[in-house]
Amino acid sequence: MPILRPALAFAAFPLLALLPWQAQAWPDVPLPEGSKGQMVSEHMKYNGLDMQSSRFASTEAVEDVIAFYRAKWPERTVVDQAEGKTLIGHMEGEHYVTIEIESDGAGSRGTIGILKSPAEGQTPNLGEGFYRPAGTDVVSDIIYLDTPGKTRTLVLQNRMSPYVNQQSYNQRMRAEGWKSVGSAPCRPSSLECVARFEGAGGKKMSMTMSRGEGAVTSTVVTIE
Repeated sequence: MPILRPALAFAAFPLLALLPWQAQAWPDVPLPEGSKGQMVSEHMKYNGLDMQSSRFASTEAVEDVIAFYRAKWPERTVVDQAEGKTLIGHMEGEHYVTIEIESDGAGSRGTIGILKSPAEGQTPNLGEGFYRPAGTDVVSDIIYLDTPGKTRTLVLQNRMSPYVNQQSYNQRMRAEGWKSVGSAPCRPSSLECVARFEGAGGKKMSMTMSRGEGAVTSTVVTIE
């Protein structure tokens, strides 16, 4: 039976600047027979918590994959449905495993997320160190610790137009030493605006601001 055995990753993000590299142990997640697994990220920070992500493709149907995991994890396992996908949740020690499964032709495919439970009293500060205009909420904050530049992706939301958001970020990023490069034209009536910046040491930042339902603007920021 194939077993997904990820390599050991690095220590928690808040300690990176203070401590030498340390190993992070992750639980093994079994895969159904005939499956092929692929690592997405060996170690990331997902909303302030340590996480590992992988995916697999199986020749088994969704129902058979569910039965496989029910048999493997008869206790502390939850199966639910959401947006046409099956979600399997399982507590493994201090880690919570989530498997998202959907049909794929005659077989199925799945995404595995392993999240380390927060320490007692741990309250992650989402968006820490990144400027957000007043009234902006942080939807997600992900840092990929296994990439050379520790790529960071943020999703932000507010009720300002894409144009006002872009103007606000242009002003702030220039003040922080970023140089605007290749930004697409943006008008007060635009429903989507794009801004790109370059910083010291070859750092790059891209922002896509899109107006959606309820006059809410979502901004996706990628820093690498």
